[in-house]
Amino acid sequence: MKQKDEFPSREELDEAFHYLHDQINRISVVEEMEMVKKEKDGLED
Repeated sequence: MKQKDEFPSREELDEAFHYLHDQINRISVVEEMEMVKKEKDGLED
């Protein structure tokens, strides 16, 4: 961004959106894996 009051370009916003979306998906997958592991461990006890 060149000026203080200038908004990011559509491409910059799109890139940021996709980056954040990917990070959220990774977190969701890790959490899901942890939940499945806890459920599996609970059934084995």
